[in-house]
Amino acid sequence: MHTHGEDEGRKKFELPGSKPHYPPSLPFAITHMRLAIEPDLQERSITCEQKLSITILQDTDVIQLDAAELQIKSISAGSKLEFRSLDDKLIVKLGRRMKEGSRIELAIAYTAKPRQGFYFVTPDKHYPDKHLEAWTQGEATQAKYWFPCIDHPQVKFTSEISVTVQSGFTAISNGRLHKVEQRGKKQVYHWSESNPHPAYLASVVVGKYAEIKEGSLQYYVPPERKQDAPRSFDQTPKMVKFFEEYLGVKYPYEKYAQVVVQDFLYGGMENSSCTTLTLDTLHDKRAHLDFTSDYLISHELAHQWFGDLVTCRDWQHIWLNEGFATYCEALYWGASRGNDEFQYHMMQMADDYFEEAGTRYTRPVVTKVYKHPDDLFDRHTYDKGGCVLHMLHHHVGDIYFRRSLKTYLQRFANGTAETDDLRKVFELETGKSLQQFFDQWVFREGHPELKVDFLHDSDSVKIKVEQAQFADPFEFALDVKLAFARSKKTHTFKISEKESAFQIPVDSELEWFSIDPQFKILKTISIKAPNEMLVRQLNDGDTVTERVEAARALKDKSSDTVIDALKEAILHDKFWGVAAEAAKTLGAIRTDYAYEALKKCLAVKHPKARRAVVKAIGEFRKEETLELLRPVLQKDESYFVESEAATAMGKTKSRQAITILKKATETDTFQNIVAQGAIAGLKEFAGDKEIAEFLVEKSRYGNHHRTREAATFALGKFVDSHAVFDHLKSLLTDRWFRVRINACRALADAELTKAIPDLGWVAEHDLDQRVKRVAEECINIIKDATKKPKEVAQMREELDRVKSKNLELLQKVDRLERELR
Repeated sequence: MHTHGEDEGRKKFELPGSKPHYPPSLPFAITHMRLAIEPDLQERSITCEQKLSITILQDTDVIQLDAAELQIKSISAGSKLEFRSLDDKLIVKLGRRMKEGSRIELAIAYTAKPRQGFYFVTPDKHYPDKHLEAWTQGEATQAKYWFPCIDHPQVKFTSEISVTVQSGFTAISNGRLHKVEQRGKKQVYHWSESNPHPAYLASVVVGKYAEIKEGSLQYYVPPERKQDAPRSFDQTPKMVKFFEEYLGVKYPYEKYAQVVVQDFLYGGMENSSCTTLTLDTLHDKRAHLDFTSDYLISHELAHQWFGDLVTCRDWQHIWLNEGFATYCEALYWGASRGNDEFQYHMMQMADDYFEEAGTRYTRPVVTKVYKHPDDLFDRHTYDKGGCVLHMLHHHVGDIYFRRSLKTYLQRFANGTAETDDLRKVFELETGKSLQQFFDQWVFREGHPELKVDFLHDSDSVKIKVEQAQFADPFEFALDVKLAFARSKKTHTFKISEKESAFQIPVDSELEWFSIDPQFKILKTISIKAPNEMLVRQLNDGDTVTERVEAARALKDKSSDTVIDALKEAILHDKFWGVAAEAAKTLGAIRTDYAYEALKKCLAVKHPKARRAVVKAIGEFRKEETLELLRPVLQKDESYFVESEAATAMGKTKSRQAITILKKATETDTFQNIVAQGAIAGLKEFAGDKEIAEFLVEKSRYGNHHRTREAATFALGKFVDSHAVFDHLKSLLTDRWFRVRINACRALADAELTKAIPDLGWVAEHDLDQRVKRVAEECINIIKDATKKPKEVAQMREELDRVKSKNLELLQKVDRLERELR
């Protein structure tokens, strides 16, 4: 793990232009919205009449609303009012000074052809099978593109939304459906939400769907995908029951709808009582072997409590929405799958955060300094936030944790909260002082980076713990388990200094030991211990955490005994995650004996473990891998294993692989995952003109979006061709934002300084804030690359590793957004 210091290489979260953001001061409150909206799906436009109920909080003669690119026709409050639009603000002159406590209803008529916020999907000659559809996406600040509002989470209001559509179409919105009114060839759906919600959680979806109802639960999917719906949604009733019992608070809305839409920008969006989900979550029986929608479904459902019922008061506290939803997702996963799955899920969450912290940036979980609120939707908010809650859970105990959550949800129901509000509730319920806990884990950046040395003699065990991070030491309780032939004992030590040393008397031979066996602390760890102890820990560890940490600690060991132990773990450990970690370690050892061991593990039963074995075999880049994995690509039961096999075959760089991989790109599988793996394999043939042309074609509009994204990124290895460079430049303005992101990443991968002006244009002009940020980070990657002395091979290799990690991180952030919001 990289140790952060005050060196030039440490990357900052804050991009140029970042500044402190604070909640707005408001002289009025919006208490209710009535919105009548008629979308024209063909013209990609909306016609609207809105009525806003407003209570004056301070004497004023002006109402200022957020409204972007709306063509305002008229505004009245009994009589017509003067107004003007300035940038993204709508300024309404009331014509008189209104007193504190008075009320006014503004009637606003407007039209729009939204470029954000309200999205249209239409078929064209390239995608003739797409359905006519429209959906909204408000978070973080896109609601203002389809209705005037205060586009900030602290302002919550009740709503009535009526949607006029052509007969045969369905309109879904927040709350309860009062009636469907027939008006000639059109229908009007009248929805009402009695719970107040912020503007970003208002939702409208229009399309033709198969509707599945289970009481107050509703699922809307494309008619041709109805048979796949149960695989994604059938656990929803159990999830609702689990969260109600765990949190002690009933599901807060009158219904819960989940609507699957085309071309959605995220994995899901937790609009109050009606979550919108990506079509990519629907999957067939074969994909269900090692893919589940449960993470996504439980995450968005948990938001109905954390984010919707109780909303963060300002974006700087967004972890109160996303950190809680991420941890609740883990809690349900553990309740439904068992503690092994829960522990490994938490470790993977931590790993994703560590990777962002190590190669992208570190920041406090709560920070008010940023460029745009979208910048905050990262691994720090989601994964570190979830891990902080896991630590808090252990710190106060399960009974007090759940009691505190119940009080928090009840106290701030239908309102907003800040991080200090959460702390105070926990202090009230537990009697513990928690300011230090929140200061070091939430308001401070970084985490402990532990180096553990172990010494053992006949009558004592000596353990030295160093906090190797550049910053000041953290303070926490660290569990150390000692395992003897007939007993085990856990000791807990307070860690508060840069270096701590402990001596534990023992009266029998120590078999093995583990640090933090229950994964209570968010930390990286490097352990120096005898090989035989690590092997025993791998074999005999009681928890998944212990066995995984042992497998990871063995990556620098290459003895036959270690390799045999790792092979046995792959074949016989009861949990697939340990097998996968053991395979990864063998892939890192890279001796011939390790390769032979992995070959013997290809038949491991669990598809996720088998996928890890195939990936590890690919790391050796041996030509014989081509024939070894050819049958895996052709007939494995798992799409994901086949995909990994395709990538591994490409790493052999055997010309024989090219035809096989090109053929694999034509396969039609869940999320085109096999085609993606094949394209990653073709990427290994950097500079090959024929493959470059092939990938250019695969990246063109009209191919499956996942194929296009993979091909676009792969083209970064082929930019020696002027045609490829020009094509990547054209993709920077592609219709699909993920293609634009991957075009940026490809240019960064190629380290093309001549691409900086084009990336700069994207950073300045792209509509999507995520694309803008990626463009800026890619410019920095290119600039960093040019600073290094290329003639020094070792430094060059290190630079490539760091660059690769940065680009991987951008891809993983993209994966996060695919899965969650």
